[in-house]
Amino acid sequence: MDKLNLEKDKKLLVETFKKSMRDLFNFLDDLLTEEEILDLAQRVKIAQQILGGKTYDEIAESVGTSTATVSKIGQVLKYGRGGLAKVFLKKKSK
Repeated sequence: MDKLNLEKDKKLLVETFKKSMRDLFNFLDDLLTEEEILDLAQRVKIAQQILGGKTYDEIAESVGTSTATVSKIGQVLKYGRGGLAKVFLKKKSK
């Protein structure tokens, strides 16, 4: 994939997400399937709980997923670019 277009497309998505809550709800409903929304929400819940100090087993049970899925999000938090953790840490400090 062309890196230049990827950066441009990321910027487009970020700008698109800067909408009112109602507009964003409608946007997600139009753009994503229910399954995709549930998958993204599950990843967010997992990340929140990892950052909150819960064990992978506790998270898997509370979210209703496998520890492999929890581990995948754990790897993103540990080795990713830090965006996921930064969003949640920013929320806590507000």
